Formats: sequence, structure tokens, C-alpha cells
Amino acid sequence: MVKRVLFTAPDTYHTSLHEAFSRRPSCSFHPMFVPFISSSLLPPGATFLPFCSQLASYDYIICTSIMAVRALNSAGVDSALIDGKVIAIGKDQKAVQALLGVAVALPQAKPSLMGIIEALQNEQALQSKRIAVLWPKFSGLPVPPTITNFQKNLDATGADISYVYCYRTTAMSDEYYAETAEALHNGHISAVAITSGGEAYVLSRILAFAEAQGKPVNVPIYSFGPYTTRCAQEAGLSITGTSPNHYCFADFIDYLETKL
Repeated sequence: MVKRVLFTAPDTYHTSLHEAFSRRPSCSFHPMFVPFISSSLLPPGATFLPFCSQLASYDYIICTSIMAVRALNSAGVDSALIDGKVIAIGKDQKAVQALLGVAVALPQAKPSLMGIIEALQNEQALQSKRIAVLWPKFSGLPVPPTITNFQKNLDATGADISYVYCYRTTAMSDEYYAETAEALHNGHISAVAITSGGEAYVLSRILAFAEAQGKPVNVPIYSFGPYTTRCAQEAGLSITGTSPNHYCFADFIDYLETKL
């Protein structure tokens, strides 16, 4: 029987996932893409427009996801004002170069929010820097621990920090819980692969729904990396395995092939 793995990553990263699988035509399992969270750009609001008018005053601009990069692109900002200032996570650095046409800052940072913190801490005179963080509002799910921990550690650097809302991250509607729980309960899915804390929260709600319906789900859950695992555990999920290499989707796929 063909093994099917449910990938819950948001559709903003489906292109990257498809590309990773296209380089593995003989993959031992079949991926299914069902986004448990989705993201969309916010209308320019009370923090984003003032930020755009003050670009020259910032030393760094942290993009917390590809959506933040797209927000900068949609605003049509002057590339000269952000060249060498934009910090992005992992593969999102390529999007900075492709969409904005600028060099990234701190390209050596480990591909996580805490990796950005570590890279910033190695910078000289950090307390004199002005930093903007482009990040999401959350709808239908709590703020993940990865975000709150990042904010706490960034504030502790002593730099002048501005938090700018530019996109919204929304949980899957609970109207889809029943069919998702049914697919998981009936054994149609061999494993679930989660890549963020938001996805972990939604999965915990779906499993709780299934339990309440008398149809408990017993499907192994694999995590993209340690930060996702921590969020999942705080949401009450039991994680079967955590990828030791969490720099790109290709690493995650390689890990899953060893486990399934």
C-alpha cells in the first residue's frame, strides 16, 4: 500500500515543497498538501505605512516569513533604502534577492527566528541599532511560543525595536475538522508532517475533535525541527520524531524517508 504523508504547511510554501519533491521522483511515500494555516497580506495599516516612510532610519528589517518579503514587494519600496538591511530565514533569503533585488543582511544566520537573534548578538554596537520586525497578526489561533520567545529575546538586546504588522496568519476553519479527522481515523494517512507551531495548534484541535466524536486518531506526527516540536508539545501533541536537519524541506523529506 502506498504510504501517504499529510503535509500541513501553509500554501505560501507549497511551491518550495513541490520543488523539493520534484528532485525526488522515486520518493518512498506520496505527499498530500493540506494547509492547516494560511497567510494573506494586510491592508496598509497604522504601523506599516509609517514604517515605509522611515525606511532610511532602520539598520535592519527582519522578515519573519516569505509573506513579510511579499509585503515589502507589494509596497514598491525604494530598493536603495533597504539594500543590505533585510534579514530573512533560510530559503526566504532567495525571495529577498528575487522579489526585492537587494542583498540580504546576516546571510550566515541559522534558518530560524532564534538563529537571527544569535547572529544579531554578534553584531557590534547592537544597542545603537534600529530594527523593524515585519510579522503577522494571528486569527483563530494563539501566538506561537516561537514568536513570543523571539520577541522576548530581541527586546533583551537593547536595540530600538519596531514591530510592524503586515500580514495575517489564519487557522483552518473548524468546518473542515470533521473530514480531516475522518481521513486520519480511517487509516488513509500514514503520517502527518508539521512545519510550524501554528500547524501544531490546529492539528491538536482536530485530534481533540476526533476524540470527542469517539473516533480517536493514532497517526505518527513528525516535526520539521526542534522549535516546531516544542510548540507541538505545548499544544499537547505527542511527536514521533523530529528532523535533525531543519534547514530546508529537502532535509525534512530525506528524514521522513528514513522513518516511513
